[in-house]
Amino acid sequence: MMTSVAARRNGKSSPDGSPSQHSSFLTITMGTCCSDLSLNQRHCVLLLVVMVVSYYLIMDATLYQTFQAVDLVNEKKVPGQSWSPFRPLSVKLIMTDPTTHYVITPSSEYFNDFTHFSEVFYFITPNMITFTHVFLAFVAVKCIVSDSLKNRRIGVILYEIRTFFDALDGAVYRARAVNKTYESHHDEIGYWIDSFCDTMGGIALIFGIIFFFLWKQPPKKEVGSLPWTNDDQNGNLIDSSSEKHDTRTYKYYTNKTIFWRCLSYGAQIGLASAMWDQTLWSYNDIFMTPANMPNAASRQSQALHSSYTFAIWWAWRMLEGQALIHYLLLAILFDYVWEFLRFVQYWGFVILGILIFSSYYHVSSLRQFLLVQSDSTGVTSGH
Repeated sequence: MMTSVAARRNGKSSPDGSPSQHSSFLTITMGTCCSDLSLNQRHCVLLLVVMVVSYYLIMDATLYQTFQAVDLVNEKKVPGQSWSPFRPLSVKLIMTDPTTHYVITPSSEYFNDFTHFSEVFYFITPNMITFTHVFLAFVAVKCIVSDSLKNRRIGVILYEIRTFFDALDGAVYRARAVNKTYESHHDEIGYWIDSFCDTMGGIALIFGIIFFFLWKQPPKKEVGSLPWTNDDQNGNLIDSSSEKHDTRTYKYYTNKTIFWRCLSYGAQIGLASAMWDQTLWSYNDIFMTPANMPNAASRQSQALHSSYTFAIWWAWRMLEGQALIHYLLLAILFDYVWEFLRFVQYWGFVILGILIFSSYYHVSSLRQFLLVQSDSTGVTSGH
């Protein structure tokens, strides 16, 4: 069904399928986000973006330098030592997305150290905190479904607070546990409760966006103006009281397209999370299992400190499930969700597929190089 309607944002919309649309995605997004700001305010936003990106790059460079000098097998937390994003290192910490690694997790750790939360509220278990953050996820999604952009941005903030609580349950667990290394513990019920609640929060977010597009702001694409809507040819018959007229014609996307596009990104989040966890444990078996012979330990260290190993882990930092959720929240904050989903609908699967294949090939090559499954090397597989 064709209909002539006003453009969604300030009377402007990019035609669907425009050749330059994908290449100018970030520019358009920033312009849309800052369209109602003054010049000075736009400069402040740009400065903030530059500062955040610079912070992440500096921290990643420091992480790489620290990574080159550590032995993950012997990395242990020193009693009384305050939290550091660089010590003690583990495979999981290195493969964690930058926002969680450099902002959210340190905030939760410093909060616990400063307030002594795990000691003062000794009766509050990590699982209780976990159930709190899944409740916050549903509250955040309720705001994200709102017609108001302000409410949707509040929903983004609430969802990030949910992420803070997700990190806090781990901080409380590590404060009370004997093993204080940043690792996952598959043999404990708390790990599965946390994974289930994280999954529920992600599902709620995806379906919240589906409901928003179905009920609140159905997405549309410009299909070109019809001949009888051209002012020059029809004597300004549309609205003779205004000097300029929006004569563009739009077509609403079908419900099937909305479901497919949103669920595709949800599938990418699920695939990234599952494969990240599986890849993490493969690397744990290789690099965090003690070697019993000098030759094996030397090979283990050589493989660990290779640039290719760090490149694979850094790629997972950018594409793990939590990172994909952060990207989606940014799109909600900029009010550019549909354009973002269209941009990553297929490319997301392609990039994830390349990373998964590269990781599988790398792990297989490492096992062959280290002879992990051979008793003669002195390295024992964790499986």
